[in-house]
Amino acid sequence: MSGASLLSLWRQSSGILYSKLGCKHTLRPDLDFSTVAALGKPTAVVLGAFPGFSLPIHSADNEELFFHTKVPERWDGTTDLKFKVCVYLAGAETIGDVFKLQVSHAHIVCGGEVVPSGVTDVEVQQAVLTDREAQYDAYMLEFAIPAAGMSVGDKLGLRLRRIAATGTAIDGEIVIFDANLEYKRDKLGGAWN
Repeated sequence: MSGASLLSLWRQSSGILYSKLGCKHTLRPDLDFSTVAALGKPTAVVLGAFPGFSLPIHSADNEELFFHTKVPERWDGTTDLKFKVCVYLAGAETIGDVFKLQVSHAHIVCGGEVVPSGVTDVEVQQAVLTDREAQYDAYMLEFAIPAAGMSVGDKLGLRLRRIAATGTAIDGEIVIFDANLEYKRDKLGGAWN
């Protein structure tokens, strides 16, 4: 098979260059630092070269993080987005104990709709694994953000909380030190407007 048949590109009348590759792309949604600064919560921490935020179990106490981004024009428009969150244990924990995170999301056409007050919640529970129970052991949690109803260019809002887990909860807090949004793309570029 030749290289030309592996890379199928075409241009539509809009000037957008499309590809059948279905490449994975990652972007970093903007963290709303102003809310954290104004409320003084959640607690900011630094471990070596990694700043983060320590999260106790949420209890209507502003211990939450907010992110926002524009749904990228390169997104294929049909596959679910993946919100990936990197966390580490603030202290040593017991193997099998659990923690749970909740991502609440909503999207709008900016300038074309009323900002929704409701959100859709996605929860992921993680057990402490064997040989991963020490202080500062890191975990990656992945949340599927459904593509249904979402369009390229929409404003996507995300709220991240630690919530009560089902089972024996870890004793300490977890620290959020990175988050990104992964999506499948099928466009390489477009016409300059």
